[in-house]
Amino acid sequence: MTTAALLALLACALAWPVPRLLAAARWPHRCPRAAIVLWQAIGLAGGVSALLAAAAFTVAPLSTGIPAALADHAGNLLAGEPLVGLGRTNLIGLAIAAALAARLFGVLAMSTAATLRERHRHRHLVDLAGHRHRHRGHSHGSAPGCGLCEHRKRSGSRLRILDHPLAVAYCVPGVRHARVVVSEGLLRTLTPEELEAVLAHEEAHVNGRHDLVIQPFVAWERTFPFLRPAREATAAVSLLVEMLADDAAARRTSGRTLARALARLGVTRAPVPAGTLGVTGLGRGPGLPGPRMTPESLATLGVAGGAGRIVATMSALVSDLPALTHRKDVPHTPVVDRIARLLDPPTVPIWLPGTAYLGAVAVFLTPVVLLLV
Repeated sequence: MTTAALLALLACALAWPVPRLLAAARWPHRCPRAAIVLWQAIGLAGGVSALLAAAAFTVAPLSTGIPAALADHAGNLLAGEPLVGLGRTNLIGLAIAAALAARLFGVLAMSTAATLRERHRHRHLVDLAGHRHRHRGHSHGSAPGCGLCEHRKRSGSRLRILDHPLAVAYCVPGVRHARVVVSEGLLRTLTPEELEAVLAHEEAHVNGRHDLVIQPFVAWERTFPFLRPAREATAAVSLLVEMLADDAAARRTSGRTLARALARLGVTRAPVPAGTLGVTGLGRGPGLPGPRMTPESLATLGVAGGAGRIVATMSALVSDLPALTHRKDVPHTPVVDRIARLLDPPTVPIWLPGTAYLGAVAVFLTPVVLLLV
């Protein structure tokens, strides 16, 4: 019973206070890759701890040690006598373990399937509604100095352009059928250098398969929609993934250029289709809070009210980006954090990533240690 109680306490700690503390911390912005690994360890260890706690409570009467008790229970299952040696209270633990496992893996499977369907549908829609880039006068090969041609040369035919005045840029992830989608409004809004930075940002999402990093946290949020840390974890990991893509784009182009592009696009999280990754944030799926957009809604989508005033302020500050992060009338948003980070890249102490990785290993191994001790 002691092992079950310790595992339950660990699961509770990894489900509430630990994610809240990590989501509020600022150090992850210095080394987003290591912080993402720590987030993954916390999520995985939390789920494993909860399942092991219920399992340990269930099989406790079968042996003095939990590993031996689990082995005995497995033998009973193979013999067709799964309830041998278990009392009524233990059966409650068995029911909880089964329900929790079904909930965790069932929501993960359904969430992943729904996301894949959304992406498959959206790829067909952008292929129908959008068009490939063809530089006039350069039908054979890439045009010199054309960012869209250079992108097409690097990534094949994945680029699609939507004929709409709203500035939109996002990617539809996939193994062999990824798409990078931009709008005519974006092409008119950004300079060639800024467009190249945005395209490099989206390529980083596609090549790094950042969608696979975010998907488990989206599933966690859908599994426990009433749990605030689940929402905070999804938001925190989404921001870290955007920072990873920012770093890749800054290495290829310029951090200041990408910051200027983000400022032109505004500090509000531009709505992008569900299951996609946009330059200003994650597309929200069914059942999750936040703006959700489909290709059909592009024709009616606009910026109004307070968001319009924010974008107007941002446009006025494009020529003076450092003032952006200090203006009191500009709200504190993830995009502002990213712009500030691009303008003033943080120094990363040599010990910080290593400490985060060691912390991830320690968190991941703690349930196993508790089970074996």
